[in-house]
Amino acid sequence: MTDANEVRRLGLADAYAVETPDDNRALYRDWAATYEDDFIAPRGYTYHLSVVELFAKAGPNAEAPVLDVGCGTGIVGVALRDAGFDVVDGIDLSPEMLEQAATKRVYRSLIEVDVTQPLSFDDDSFGGVTSVGTFTHGHLGPEPIHELVRVTQPGGVLAIGINAEHYEEHGFGDLLNDMLSTGSIVERRLERVRIYAKGDDEHADDLALVAVLRKA
Repeated sequence: MTDANEVRRLGLADAYAVETPDDNRALYRDWAATYEDDFIAPRGYTYHLSVVELFAKAGPNAEAPVLDVGCGTGIVGVALRDAGFDVVDGIDLSPEMLEQAATKRVYRSLIEVDVTQPLSFDDDSFGGVTSVGTFTHGHLGPEPIHELVRVTQPGGVLAIGINAEHYEEHGFGDLLNDMLSTGSIVERRLERVRIYAKGDDEHADDLALVAVLRKA
């Protein structure tokens, strides 16, 4: 029996249930301080390592700034630093998650941003863009990818992780095909990766597709 005073631990079902930016803010306001202990560590979360590895292999300019979209508590920023990217800016909808990311001391700047709205960055601001865990159930559909490409420098690389089921359900393939046909990107590669290294529930074997893109 659960004690009446015990705080319910948040989890993946809560993340997948959000529907609006305000829902998102409320969830991560309550979860930010324990997110890594409650979610990252127990599941053996390796998704971010796979995305950064694919990003680095695609050959972005390591001296140009990288934009980490949906940076959360900063684990992607740490992986980027370890891969040799020294100038990283992080954006996230949750100020509480940004506070956690700041403790990693790997970001040049951390900015509260709603990615469903146009970004304030100038065209061609970043040599590369990464995103892990943001394009998934209850979070972002494919439309913000246009803005991420806009702020990437010509020839720059984007590595965007997309939950595999979410990819199929929300037309990501159609959007990327359109971007290829219109010439806004000149390269698209999809790599299937595991999200977790361990787990014993229905999500233990969840997969993501990492869209590795190169801007024209």
